[in-house]
Parts: sequence; C-alpha cells; structure tokens
Amino acid sequence: MSSVRLVILEPSKVGTQHITLIEGYLRAILGSAALRAVYRLEFLASPSTFRSLSPDLQAAVHHRTVPVMNPEKRRLVLKSLLEFLVVARHMLTMRQGDVLLVTCVLPPALIGIEWVNRLLRRRGLVITLHGEIEGLFDPSLQRPSSYGFWIAKWMRWRKRDSSLDLLVIDDFIKQRLLSSFPEKLAADQVHVAYHPVTAFPGSGRDEADDIPRVAFIGYRTRFKGYDLFEQLAAEIATVRFMAIGGGASVDVRTAEAAPLADNAGYMNEIARCAISFFPYTGGYTCSLSAALLDALSAGVHVLATSRPCFVGMAEYLGPDFVTIVDSPAEARRFISDEQWVKAKRAGQALRLQRLATSHYGLDGVRACFERFCLPSAAAELNAYEH
Repeated sequence: MSSVRLVILEPSKVGTQHITLIEGYLRAILGSAALRAVYRLEFLASPSTFRSLSPDLQAAVHHRTVPVMNPEKRRLVLKSLLEFLVVARHMLTMRQGDVLLVTCVLPPALIGIEWVNRLLRRRGLVITLHGEIEGLFDPSLQRPSSYGFWIAKWMRWRKRDSSLDLLVIDDFIKQRLLSSFPEKLAADQVHVAYHPVTAFPGSGRDEADDIPRVAFIGYRTRFKGYDLFEQLAAEIATVRFMAIGGGASVDVRTAEAAPLADNAGYMNEIARCAISFFPYTGGYTCSLSAALLDALSAGVHVLATSRPCFVGMAEYLGPDFVTIVDSPAEARRFISDEQWVKAKRAGQALRLQRLATSHYGLDGVRACFERFCLPSAAAELNAYEH
C-alpha cells in the first residue's frame, strides 16, 4: 500500500451537512485507478458525518474521527478555534507528497491556517472555499460580526507566494477570484473540483400534474426575489406556483401545503415541476446556489436572473438547461407561454442523461482530482526518492 496519503478532512460539518459534496468527492477519488495507485485515501470527519455516508462508502474508506462542533450552535469563536487546531494538527503530520484537502473551514480559522503555513510551507495543503467568499464582494457582509469581515481580512493578509492552495466548486468562481485579486492569487494556486450533481429522476407524475408547476426552491428571502414569485402567482393562472423547502411544498396561490418527510420527498416535489424559477436580486456573485443544484439534479429547467452563479451555469450547460432573464417582464413572458413551459417539462429526461456526462458527473469530478493531485504528486515523489 502506498505511503503517500490523500487526506480528506472535514473539520466544520456534522451529520448530513455537505454530505452530497463529500460523498461525491469520495466516490470520484475511489473511482480513479490513477489516484489509488499513488495515494492511500483517508477520511477524517465527525462520527455523525461518517454514519451519514452510504454503506458502501463506509466500507470503502479508511475513517478517523476528529472533533467537530455543530455549526448550528453558532459559537463562532470556539468553533473557529477548534477548526484551526484540528487542521493545524494534521498539517504537522503531513509527509512529503501528501495531499491534505480540507473540505470546509470558517474564515477566522482560514486566517490562522494561512499564517501557520507561512512558517511550515506545507505543499499539498488545499482549502475548499464555499459561500463565505461572497463576503469578498458584498460590503454589507463585512461587519465585524459577519463572516465577510474575516474572509476580507484573510484576502488582505494573503501573499501571492503563499503555499496554501485553494479549491473552488465551479469555473466561474475561479475566474472571478483571479480577476478580482490578481495580486493575491496565481492561477496554479486555485483548483476546481466541481460540486457533484447526481441525477434524481423522481417517482413520476400523477393526474394533479396536468397543470404545469413552477418551483421556488429554498428559503423565501427578499434578495432571492420571493415577492416577485408571489406576484406572478397572482397574475398567471396557467401554471401552479409551488414554494418547495422548509419541510413542505406549498401552492402559493391556494396556500395548500403538503409536508415533505425526507430528502427523497423534497426531490420528488422538485422533479414534478416543469420550471424552477430563481428571481434572485443579490448574492451568488462567487458561489453556487444549493437550490440550483437540487433543480439540476431533478432535471428541471432553470429560469433565472443574471446573477453570476446562473450565468456561469447557462454558459456551460446551454439553453436547454438554463434560461437567463434580465427583468420581471421577461420572466412573466416565458412563464405565460404555455408551449414553452410544456416543452421544458418534456425535456426533463434528456437533461438528466446529459447531466451524468457533464463535468458535474462523477467522471468529471474524478478528472478534476486527477489534474490537481497527480502532477504535483509525481514531482514530489521523484524529488523524495532521489
């Protein structure tokens, strides 16, 4: 067995939090004969995260427990300190050629990791960035009590010659970071491993689906444009407007609600829809929407405003998957067009087929890990052996 390790460390989440990403990454790595020939895979996480993995993954990965504080406890200082200590400990145990991939970390902990690595100069240390990098672009998030304050501090203090590499979950995120911070980030310091998206075909439609459905998925907040969704529900009678999330599926026009017992029920409700509508007015400048990933998983066509998150997805997947609108009037025109809506509902199966062969499928994610792990591993091992 190889003595060089690829260590996946999750010091921030518990239970099913981020489990889709974690499972996808583990499956992609285990599915790579090239990676398995070089590395011994180790998975470090809380016991509840490990128990949330599928049984076949539990049997396939070597798991070691690390202490993790549930983010729902909202103890920012203590949680950040614990995350930093867990990562720092494993930085100290890294050997020549190892890769240590940290799948999530709070911004204050990231600052500490960056500073420590200025002294250690560990190569192969990679930190995954998620929605916290929105704080780099939104001044309203840069208050001292907000994560945006700390992520902005980290970027100001980072040096371009840092040996700490970064991992992001889509191309548009890497492009935005490099173009916004050229004095802090080099292209070879920022890697992409796409967020895995697994096709979920749903359990089929019933007679109640004769009227096409339009979904609003997730939290019903102002910057996500839920008020526009309600307005269109009052104006357009040819479709049903469904608010899906928070444990229920609600018909916005009638207020009739159906409970969603589990994730399968939630995904089935999305899969019953012809369109998923994302009228967002802010955010997602440099991050992916989890609700968008759920819509893609169900093969549902996405109608969205021109936030970078949706534009990036539209550029890659094309008009069969994503339609971008610039105004409420344009969104109203599309949703009012019965033929357009029916055509999008009919294309669900084809979208699911394409999704599996896209770079969000396991083969695409596996290729990402091979690109950023194997060239550096070959160089490190050659230097170490000679």
